[in-house]
Order: sequence, then C-alpha cells, then structure tokens
Amino acid sequence: MTKTQCPNCNKPKKPWYAQCWECNLKENQVKPNGNKSESKKQGFKEKFEGKFYFNSQKVKSKSELLICYFLTANGINFQYEPLMTLNKEIRPDFVIDDFKGNTIILEHFGMSSQKYMAKRKDKEIEFEKLCSDNQNFYFVSTEEFDIYNLKDTLGKKLNGTPLKKTHWK
Repeated sequence: MTKTQCPNCNKPKKPWYAQCWECNLKENQVKPNGNKSESKKQGFKEKFEGKFYFNSQKVKSKSELLICYFLTANGINFQYEPLMTLNKEIRPDFVIDDFKGNTIILEHFGMSSQKYMAKRKDKEIEFEKLCSDNQNFYFVSTEEFDIYNLKDTLGKKLNGTPLKKTHWK
C-alpha cells in the first residue's frame, strides 16, 4: 500500500486524504440505528456533533445545511468535514473535488466572537498558504450574511475556481 492507495479498498486516492472518496463517504454515513461506522474513532466529529441532517449525515448548523442544499442543487459532489493530512491534519467544512485534479476548500465562518475570529484568521492564513503552495487547490469562504443569497454570493465566489458556471441555482 502506498500514499496514493486507499488502505480499505486499495483504490487510488489523493495523498493528503486518509482514504479514497468512496470509503470516506461510506464511513461518514449514519447507519439505520443512528450510529456511524463502528470503525470510526471517537474524535473531532463526535466531540462537536451536528444537530441537522443532510442525506443521513449530520451537519453542525442550519447555514451549513443550506450550503449542502446549494451544492447539491448545482450538481456539485462534496465531502463534509473530511480529515485531510497535509503538513498537519486539517478538517475543512467542505471539500469539493472536481475530478479533474482540482480541490476546492469551502469554509463557512458563522460566528463573530473574538476567540472565533482569531481561529478564523489562522484558518484563512493556513488555507491560503496551502492554495499558494499547490496550484490545484482553491479556497472559498462564506460568512453568515452570505447564506441569505447563496446563488449570488457563493456562486460568485465559486466562479473564481474551476467550478465556474454561468448560472447557479
């Protein structure tokens, strides 16, 4: 097994992911009894458990739920809070792989406390450095006021990535 092979199924994967796209989606699905895959370790997602559901997956806020609906309505496949290992482990809100070699990181910033704003600044610096170091990475962020008109706000921001569309739903 190499850095570019999934440890579960041996399919190709990107070196910064722990597993392939399909295995990650399977792991994050909620089983009929309400539990996630037993192989999932207690960690970040369990510590900050979501309250809302999108396609049997918990998301943390109504705003993130609306972003899920927007991305799905526009035919964009995404992963919600996948674990990515680059220089260190990071967990962006949304990761979009356009299957042409480009990765778009979408982070929603929904709070405005002083402590949160400091963390936000650190995340933005980290993601922008990641994008400048890797030409196939793009970083897009949303704020709470963007949620009221995702078609214009998020659609415009995504037009600065390879996902460019003339019309967003």
